[in-house]
Amino acid sequence: MSSGIMQRTNITDSAIPDSVTPHPAVNLVWLAPFLLALAWFWANISAVKWLLSSFVEIPTLYKIVIGFLIVALVVRSIGNGDRPPEFSPNFVLRRDPLLLMLGAGICSIALQYIIDIKQVTVLLFILGTYGLCGLLVEPNFWRKNLPVAGLLACILPFNSQLNSGLGLPARVLTAQVVEQLLSMLHIGAISSYDIIVLENGIAHVDVPCSGIKTLLVGTLFLLAATWLEGRKLSLRWLAVGAANLLMLVCANAARVAVLVLVSEVFNQPNLAQIMHVPLGIVGLVCASFVTWLMLQRVPKFQPEKTSGVSAKPNSEILQNHPLAKPGIIAAVAVLAVMAQLSHVETPKMAIAPLRLPEYIKSESIPLNASEQKFFGNYPDTQTQKIRFVAGNLRGSMLTVASTSWQTYHAPELCFVASGIPVNRIEKKQLTPSVTARWLSLKNNQLSAVYWLQSAQLTTDNFMSRIGSDLTHKNHNWVLVSILFDSSLQAENHEVKEFASNVYTTVKQSL
Repeated sequence: MSSGIMQRTNITDSAIPDSVTPHPAVNLVWLAPFLLALAWFWANISAVKWLLSSFVEIPTLYKIVIGFLIVALVVRSIGNGDRPPEFSPNFVLRRDPLLLMLGAGICSIALQYIIDIKQVTVLLFILGTYGLCGLLVEPNFWRKNLPVAGLLACILPFNSQLNSGLGLPARVLTAQVVEQLLSMLHIGAISSYDIIVLENGIAHVDVPCSGIKTLLVGTLFLLAATWLEGRKLSLRWLAVGAANLLMLVCANAARVAVLVLVSEVFNQPNLAQIMHVPLGIVGLVCASFVTWLMLQRVPKFQPEKTSGVSAKPNSEILQNHPLAKPGIIAAVAVLAVMAQLSHVETPKMAIAPLRLPEYIKSESIPLNASEQKFFGNYPDTQTQKIRFVAGNLRGSMLTVASTSWQTYHAPELCFVASGIPVNRIEKKQLTPSVTARWLSLKNNQLSAVYWLQSAQLTTDNFMSRIGSDLTHKNHNWVLVSILFDSSLQAENHEVKEFASNVYTTVKQSL
């Protein structure tokens, strides 16, 4: 009978607690998402630094909008009766978030290697970070609020530094498009950088004319409407987005063309100034209204029947593969290494001082106040300004050596800002090696010429200069701008000889 009775043994009480789950094991649950997030932020460290440094400069209105979006996201989720988003340390490899994260990372590295525009890099970083969050939260919540991530991605990078990256190329393209439109109307015009010169005047395609802000507002409208109406992001939605961008670009080009016609052709600059903002608003409203009509044909978001963040919807991939998660972490780490390699600084611009032929008498002169202010923003840029006398030629010459296309702006704008009106611009072949822009200034009392030169190429087209950054074939460039003290012809023998000597001197210094 005693064998059936459980007897108390006198075993010494050890210090082992009743719950023997070790704390290190609990911490290991968070190790995988921690490593993934660490690798992701390491891969985008330049975007993080730029975003933090520029956040101070974001206007108060932008900060209010960002705060409103965050509050609206929480309120709308609660108002719809949705459960608060649950985070799980055991992240799930879902197809769409994973594609968004890896796709944004790869595109960011590729664009940094090709042409580094920080706003686009930050936009991709924000979208990729939201893709990372999609591995940790409920899929329905993530998909439904994807447009909010798009809103933040568009608002955060494009603040006061809007026109330092995309603005200038957009203005150049707008000017060239308007030039073609005017040519179709048999109106002689030539676009140079971001201005348009007609036979009887000059029109500056300025910051508001670039169309970047119009594109930004139109895109924000599409994303906000998509989120508020609960539309599904699909191929049909992408088609609507592409049509929206095309309509906004066309509306802006048409606006600039009308302003140029009214201001310069019909000689009504005051009327053009009055029409400037209303035309932009009308174009934006019309494009947005058509976009909203097309958006109505996009189906609404239908939540999947899943429960909890750890549910396994059809979009989960590699769910039974033991090396799937370590592989994803390793892939993001490889992206981080590639990103660091792409940030290796290129050698700074270093050219020898210009050594002009002896027959050209020259002396250095200081930059004016506006030139000092502009070039002071680019410390690696080398500038040299001289007065010269070469036979019967007299004038001044400015050379700007730089490795970045963002350093340059139209010499015409410097002349206009200095009170020297531009009457005409022509494309001239000064020598077999020099294709330049020839300017008639101050009611044809002065002449000027400029060109862009690298070791292998000389061009008068600013888009060719931007294209060189895409191909990395001509890294070091010099802008040569020459202002003569009298009216001259590009066919003048002394002018051609002088241009040839300057071209040779710059080539030797490169």
